[in-house]
Amino acid sequence: MATTTKARTNSRVAFLWTGVVVLAVIVYLAIGVRAANTWAHPRRNTYFSATPASFNLPYQDVRFPSRDAGIEISGWWIPRAGSSKAIVMVHGRGENRTTEFYDHFLDLAAALNTFQRNGFNILMIDLRAHGLSGGANSAWGVGERHDVEAAVDWIKGHGFQPSSIGALGASLGATSCVYATADDPDISALVTDGAGVDEYASLQRGWTRSSGTPQFFFSAAWLMERILYGYDLRTLRPVDAMKRIPPRPVLLIYGLLELPADSDRRPQIKAALPDVELWVVPGAIHTSAYTMVPQAYLGKVGAFFGENLK
Repeated sequence: MATTTKARTNSRVAFLWTGVVVLAVIVYLAIGVRAANTWAHPRRNTYFSATPASFNLPYQDVRFPSRDAGIEISGWWIPRAGSSKAIVMVHGRGENRTTEFYDHFLDLAAALNTFQRNGFNILMIDLRAHGLSGGANSAWGVGERHDVEAAVDWIKGHGFQPSSIGALGASLGATSCVYATADDPDISALVTDGAGVDEYASLQRGWTRSSGTPQFFFSAAWLMERILYGYDLRTLRPVDAMKRIPPRPVLLIYGLLELPADSDRRPQIKAALPDVELWVVPGAIHTSAYTMVPQAYLGKVGAFFGENLK
């Protein structure tokens, strides 16, 4: 009788431990699923804080297909009479064509449109899964590069020469522009603000702060991202794509608080782009450089495109 009771007790303990292990695995994977879904489905902000008309500028609502089948991209074309140069402007994750740069992205577009004597034609787009564009999932800039390339196609289709087309991107938009410029020789000059360098290292470094969970759970997020969406975070290295851009000119902009002097990303960038112009703005956080020093920002970016677009 005692033996039977002991066997039953051992069986219950084993059952309880099995339950604990199964529950722990479920929690572990659930946190990974939540992270992967958050990465794939950023906030879709369809509120525009202004339009080009707010700056007394003519503009056209445009829509065109991404180079990915089935995804339609929405944007604004802001023409500049007398100018043969055009810039594609691309926002970051969770933003749209106006809310980037803390609601000042359109301010910069308007200033570039009227820059000095001739200015620039501007095409502002909403990336896939953002703003008024189609698409359900964000794709680390790897997929979004096709949105940028399609914007370049649209500009070329309206009579502009490849040597006269540049790209300016912020955050995810910057990373998208890096991938697009590496693949598309028709982008002749590139400005990025807060471009990714090594996504795996960056996400891993900021995991606990962004997720509120211990570092242990980061591997679950990496695993579920790969299973659910097909992206291996370890391969997402925009810095490798940067190597394919030269000899075309590049201006990389970062805030000093996101790229401090001792950051291991600085030598990675310099190794990829030995001749790059790297502008690190003191006191600035991610994509805040324009709001901190708008005139200096406009002057540097406007001069860069003015010199490098033909």
